[in-house]
Amino acid sequence: MSLFQYPPIDGMRPSALAKRLGISKQALNHLLGQLDKLGYLQRRRDDEGRHIVVRFTARGWSVIESNVAAIRQLEADWQHRLGKQRFIELKQMLKELTGFS
Repeated sequence: MSLFQYPPIDGMRPSALAKRLGISKQALNHLLGQLDKLGYLQRRRDDEGRHIVVRFTARGWSVIESNVAAIRQLEADWQHRLGKQRFIELKQMLKELTGFS
């Protein structure tokens, strides 16, 4: 599932992706191969033809869209339960804790 998180990995080189995920290139290659066989992504040459990059297929993008919809629904529920100001504060605290502030 970490491959279907935000920001999307579409267009990333496998070496950069392995570093982002904190896994070996060999482990990532195995994972990409499985997801390629299942139709979620493809490994292709970039526009210059020099490097391999990961590209989502329509099936892969549908997983991203589903994840985004679920997160939006969750955020709407939390905002309803906490109130707008407390929800904004919660999001800010979570950003600080995760280093995304």
